[in-house]
Amino acid sequence: MNPHHTLTIPLPEHWTPEQALAVWELLEILTEHIGQRYDLALQEALAAERAPSIDTRQTSLFDDEQDPF
Repeated sequence: MNPHHTLTIPLPEHWTPEQALAVWELLEILTEHIGQRYDLALQEALAAERAPSIDTRQTSLFDDEQDPF
């Protein structure tokens, strides 16, 4: 998943602060457990997503092979 993508999930407007906190804490615990289990794989996936995209098709700065100077 690209970090620039966003996912919109409608949240209930009727939660109490305690319910919202319980969900928040659950997500923190889940994030921690996923991080512990998949640490290296997550790091590699994040690095791949963040790596700059390089176009290797261009072999020269100029369209022709003559020196422009």
